[in-house]
Amino acid sequence: MIKSIKFKIWFTFVATLVVSLAAMVALTYISLQRSFLEYTSQQAVDRLQFLEAAVIEIYERDGSLATLNKNNRLWKRLTYLTFREYLYQREQRALSKNQALPPGNQVAERKFIEQLILTDTNKDLIVGLPSRNREYSWRRLTADDNTLALIGYVRPNDFIRPVDRLFLNKQQQAFAILGTVIFFASFGIALMVSRWLTQPLDELSKGAKTLMRGDFSVRITRDKTDELGQLCNNFNELAKTLSANENARKQWVADISHEMRTPLSVIKAQIEAMQDGIRPATPKNLGLLKSKIDSLNSLINDLYELSLSDLGALTYTKESVDISALIDEIAADYKLRADTMNIVLNLNNTLGAKNVLLCDTNRIRQLLRNLLENSMRYTDAPGVIQIKTYQHKASICIDVQDSSPGVPAAELAKIFERLYRVEASRNRATGGAGLGLSICKNIVEAHRGAINAEASPLGGLAISIKLPTGG
Repeated sequence: MIKSIKFKIWFTFVATLVVSLAAMVALTYISLQRSFLEYTSQQAVDRLQFLEAAVIEIYERDGSLATLNKNNRLWKRLTYLTFREYLYQREQRALSKNQALPPGNQVAERKFIEQLILTDTNKDLIVGLPSRNREYSWRRLTADDNTLALIGYVRPNDFIRPVDRLFLNKQQQAFAILGTVIFFASFGIALMVSRWLTQPLDELSKGAKTLMRGDFSVRITRDKTDELGQLCNNFNELAKTLSANENARKQWVADISHEMRTPLSVIKAQIEAMQDGIRPATPKNLGLLKSKIDSLNSLINDLYELSLSDLGALTYTKESVDISALIDEIAADYKLRADTMNIVLNLNNTLGAKNVLLCDTNRIRQLLRNLLENSMRYTDAPGVIQIKTYQHKASICIDVQDSSPGVPAAELAKIFERLYRVEASRNRATGGAGLGLSICKNIVEAHRGAINAEASPLGGLAISIKLPTGG
């Protein structure tokens, strides 16, 4: 369970949320504390207006501030009474709402009050106990636009009254509740997200197990276009490919069995007839047996070459060859046979001795023979086979076209498949084993060339080959 992707996604999601939440709560708490302390400190300073009003009242009553001069007891009483009056009013409002007040910072409150001083405009002390090594701030006392005196104060850093503490505690409790809700909600959200993300992976796992059992019909349906959706599409393509390969394997076995059974059946029947004395062992009958054995041997050799090519064990000995002369030679070999079959073989060879191809001579000869064998086998008489050769840039091009019958467009891409023949029957009397063009394709690719099949203007099939002169 711990090693599963679902758990890892869930854990990553939860861990990220928890860390982010913890950081947010910590920063918010620190920011709230700092901002609130600044706010309450400013509130303490603003409350000095009550003390200012009391001092101005004494001035207006006595005509001077002589009553306060060096009278620290009166000053202390005045500061406590006037300063606490405002605080008392706020606390009474809170108590009227049945709100329990937490303890405030009385030390900071007393220290702030005791450090208050009153000076003249030149900052000469009138009354109060100034603190040493403390920086004072000043507020002017004015009457009739005249400055009467200055009140000096030291700005508090941690001045919090009970009613302020109550507000701060409520805010902190709200953040704690919100953080707890988010913390537990993240578990459920992470679980849903992990299930949603890993659902395609679960389907892929089940699908893979189905493929392992040999059932290639399994498909995964996912309409998303994200990476997981693309992965599901790739899985479906894999299943289709495996299904096609399995069908091809079965067809391959069936075709090979048929291709080998036919000549073996003829050979067996001929030998049994000779053993029973029905057919004499004449040179003619023995020649028939040999032709069937040669046909079977040719099929086996073709299969062997294809297997070597698949394994990469087929050797190619490349040398510089006069490709024009080689094409002329092979075309001449098939000319007489084509005439006897009422097929016209035309050669349009624009290459010369200067057109040299780096290739394996025997393999290229086999390539050309297979192409011509294929055309002559499947071209109806009277018919036409046309060979055209030319050089295009750094490639030797060979086009072999024949007349009807043609190949359906849907089957053109399949003719290079092994044992594939356009006609439905697999009777060897209508043609070869269907390996010739597969061998051609392997030979061309071994020379880093390209081979293509398309409909011929003559009504049959056109095979185009392009071989790089450098091999």
